[in-house]
Amino acid sequence: MTNEDLEYEYDLAVLVLGHNLVAGKWTLSILWYLSKGNKSFSELYEYLNHTSKSVFSKQLHELQDAGLVKRKVLGKAPIRVEYSLTEIGSELINVFHSMIEWSTLYVKTQKDEGMSEIEFIEQSFLTDKYKAYKDAKVVHTNKKSK
Repeated sequence: MTNEDLEYEYDLAVLVLGHNLVAGKWTLSILWYLSKGNKSFSELYEYLNHTSKSVFSKQLHELQDAGLVKRKVLGKAPIRVEYSLTEIGSELINVFHSMIEWSTLYVKTQKDEGMSEIEFIEQSFLTDKYKAYKDAKVVHTNKKSK
């Protein structure tokens, strides 16, 4: 292997590492919301209440373990907890801004003529969210008709 090949493989490895760090279902939303400032657990959960508290809490702990989010206990009684981005976690916000620029370009180039950007985004989420359900429904319908 040449040095160029090794550099390429290294770059791929760190790219996959970075992807894995932010690949959790709620990770981007949590990090993006924390970019607005420190938040309590209830403030974060209220913003992202589309999941159970246990799943949400697990995601927060994973972000802490990865060094992207820090947890600070405030006061003695009642105990209050505050979450914020670490220094390295804050660095991701610049990456997110680049992703927003790229994603905006993607939407503009991929949407059907006459379709609004919002409609394309909504359709993309719905397709992704309900794909398994739709596939299962088609299989089930096909079995019935046989």
